Amino acid sequence: MPKILLLPLDERPCNYLFPNMLASSSEDIELLLPPKSLLGAMKQAADISAVAQWLRENFFSCDYAIISIDMLVYGGIVPSRLHQLTQQQCLDRLSVLTQLHAAYPHIRIFAFTLIMRAPAYNSSLEEPDYYAVYGERLCRFGALRDRQRRGLSSIEEKSEFLALENALPPEILHDFCNRRKTNHAVNLASVSLLNEGVLDFLVVPLDDCAPYGWAVAERGEILSAIRQNGLGRRAYSYCGADEVGCILLARAANHSRRTSPGIFLQYSSVCGPFVIPKYEDRPLGENLRWQIAAAGGRTVPSAEFADMVLMVNSPTVGGEQMSDAGHDGIFCNIAPACLPDFIHTLRAMLQYKPVLLADVALANGADTELMKALAQEDLLAKLTSYSGWNTAANAAGTCIAHGMICADNIEKGALFTTHRILEDWLYMSCIRRRAAAFAERQKITLSGSGEQDGLVTPYILRELKTMANQLSLPQCVSIQHIALPWHRLFEIELQISVV
Repeated sequence: MPKILLLPLDERPCNYLFPNMLASSSEDIELLLPPKSLLGAMKQAADISAVAQWLRENFFSCDYAIISIDMLVYGGIVPSRLHQLTQQQCLDRLSVLTQLHAAYPHIRIFAFTLIMRAPAYNSSLEEPDYYAVYGERLCRFGALRDRQRRGLSSIEEKSEFLALENALPPEILHDFCNRRKTNHAVNLASVSLLNEGVLDFLVVPLDDCAPYGWAVAERGEILSAIRQNGLGRRAYSYCGADEVGCILLARAANHSRRTSPGIFLQYSSVCGPFVIPKYEDRPLGENLRWQIAAAGGRTVPSAEFADMVLMVNSPTVGGEQMSDAGHDGIFCNIAPACLPDFIHTLRAMLQYKPVLLADVALANGADTELMKALAQEDLLAKLTSYSGWNTAANAAGTCIAHGMICADNIEKGALFTTHRILEDWLYMSCIRRRAAAFAERQKITLSGSGEQDGLVTPYILRELKTMANQLSLPQCVSIQHIALPWHRLFEIELQISVV
């Protein structure tokens, strides 16, 4: 049984709890995680020296090591957007991997390092304080800069770029650009570690991006370094972030098993594989192929040659036109005529293949219309894997990893499938908005201190139990605990157990 060490991106459930649940669903994986107390909390960076010491004390005992470079260098995903570290300080922290490889050259290291995002809205919740005022303009400035660099700018865009350059305070632009420069240097250094043989495999995902912008421009330089060194088969760059730990866990499992699962992709809409989802920079179909390959699998041309089928509830519109779950939008996730056909195909595939369902038609939650139909047809309990949270890459990557790790043990994997149905559908798409209204009525203010979390979590728990009792789920479970890990309603920490 391989022992896999994982240094996660941060302490949130998607990065800490999900991989642990997947490993527990398999009989041939032993996962080693650091104590959650070492990993910081949102804007509070992890204790880097303690993290490095934990690696030194435990590295020798594993067969595979999955390393978040953002955790190792900056102390987590949000601290990577806030730090004031110099390039040399960052590179010194990264050198821990070189030391560990020198001491234990037989251990395979799969690493991932994010290209920092620049979201298109004004909020400092997960960004520097000035992002509350200048966030949208910084994002737009990066997009116009990228278009200008590619020679695509119109006269109007060139004028807008100059106006933004003059409007953004120099000290803010310097801080934002200098941090990006430092993080970019770390990403290029990670490519060098791969070239030197310290790393065996590297993923450089784009976190919350768009077809034009800061991240895409930096990715071009990273891809040049990858190609110049002939590393294209060992270094991938595609959209994603919070699912990559699970993807690399699947890769380690597949490598240990000496397998490469074949996956057939079946979309709900004709245009599905060609749509560029919200928060991403490329067509859905392209990103899915990268995720499958990163997990150690392969795409196959028909269900006949597949080990499993990935049913993709895909959007018909992308970008900012794509709706969010739980919100009444003017754009349909799938045309009504497609739904019966999609369910008919899904039912047919269930007859002879494990079926994974990536529910990515909407951002930040499940497609309630589809899920109600599956519940009425009693098909939820027959799915090998399901996921529908956050971005398309987050949801699909989690689904792919779960399917690969647990396809041979559907019963054990059913706990995680149930977990995802409860959270991604019932909470994110149905209860979350009602919980926000409840908090407003009760004058409950959620904040970083978490003092009032306990005033809203009982409401969520009660609603979730009521809705879950009306469904035929993949596994009969008891909902044990609900928490708000970042003291907000965007995500929950849900703990369940088999009854």
